[in-house]
Amino acid sequence: MKKHWYFFLLSIISVGISLWAYPRLPEEVPIHWNFSGEVDGYSSKLFAVLFGPILLTGIYGMLLGVTKIDPRKENYEKFAGAYRVFMYTFLTFLTVMHISIIFSGLGYHVNMVLIANIGLGLLFVVLGNYMPKIKANYFIGIRTPWTLANETVWARTHRFGGKVFFIGGGMLIVSAFMPSSIRGFLLISSIAFIAVVPIVYSYFAYKKVTQI
Repeated sequence: MKKHWYFFLLSIISVGISLWAYPRLPEEVPIHWNFSGEVDGYSSKLFAVLFGPILLTGIYGMLLGVTKIDPRKENYEKFAGAYRVFMYTFLTFLTVMHISIIFSGLGYHVNMVLIANIGLGLLFVVLGNYMPKIKANYFIGIRTPWTLANETVWARTHRFGGKVFFIGGGMLIVSAFMPSSIRGFLLISSIAFIAVVPIVYSYFAYKKVTQI
């Protein structure tokens, strides 16, 4: 019970906000915004108040579950601290997004683009800092055929990938303050940078290690 305290805290906050807001919300609530910060998606207020807590619980259950079913589950103990930080950061991001959506629906001025980009950027910055501590597994980290095949390649890729995630996360944060005309381009470029560069690096790292 004690090790789940942060999840329970976020759940209480998330459910409490939903219960308080439900009778005050309009029948339709904005739930999606484009790169310009304009609303382009709505839902019923019931969906809006339920989705956040349900998603929070589902993600937490999944994050716990993979540590039990991963073929390399014994490695999770070796980076338990880093994994916990990742879980807490990700769950906090989900909770902040839920609260932001609720308050936007209540008519408060909420800059969702700013909150989403900064939140996502911070998530990658935090993950980048802890990336070198992640040991080989099939769920979290840079999982390519080459990192999973060789421990040295895994370690090198995650040291390098940590820097890529940190830089990419910083780019996402910067994108939040950019004009809408270039925000989308910078956002997509940041995600592509984070997703592609470590994969390419892992291939060449594998080639180098296996040729030694």
